[in-house]
Amino acid sequence: MAVPTSMEKKLHSALSSRTRPARSSAMSASLTFWWRALLKIKHVPEQMFDVTASPIIFLLLFTYLFGGALAGSTSEYLQFVLPGILVMTVVFITIYTGLGLNNDIKKGVFDRFRSLPIWQPAVIVGALLGDTVRYTVASVVVVVLGLILGFRPDAGIVGVLMSLLILLVFSFSLSWVWIALGLVMRTPESLMAVSMIILFPLTFVSNVFVSPETMPGWLEAFVNAKRWIVDYQADETS
Repeated sequence: MAVPTSMEKKLHSALSSRTRPARSSAMSASLTFWWRALLKIKHVPEQMFDVTASPIIFLLLFTYLFGGALAGSTSEYLQFVLPGILVMTVVFITIYTGLGLNNDIKKGVFDRFRSLPIWQPAVIVGALLGDTVRYTVASVVVVVLGLILGFRPDAGIVGVLMSLLILLVFSFSLSWVWIALGLVMRTPESLMAVSMIILFPLTFVSNVFVSPETMPGWLEAFVNAKRWIVDYQADETS
């Protein structure tokens, strides 16, 4: 039996003899990356501009710029346009999940996460959970401002809360589309360009701002078909 050399003794003494800690669970890993997403907001608070100032600008702009021309009064148009502004605001924010992932890939951080002994989807799930906080903040900003301006939902507080819950679930699901694109796009700028090309027609070509009856026949049919699909999915979710 070979006698350990002095170098081998030094190596053994340098190595920890304690029991190796257990591997983190999927929930624990996801919550860790969720906390990372919140810390990024803490250290770069400017990124909250799109969930605070942007919804306010959108709601005030559309209400007071188009309200009188489209509905006869800003108060009546507010009842019509606020749900659409709410959905449009949150849907546009979903892009940033893919942008953050693409940026981590570009910097090499994502490769470091992949080498860790953790549940691999935790990196994405944690980022999505962090962005859910952004969706919630944007939704609250729109609803509170709408109530201040005179918006009165027919469904009451329970209906508003259920609508926000459905919107959060939809936004969480839509974020996976941008995550998939973020994994294949070469730069965050290209991902932003592609996502805007997709989102702008889907959000503006709708019954959010004007009644479909005022549109050309072919466009009205498209909007009504899209509205039927959205209503059907909402009924299935509820």
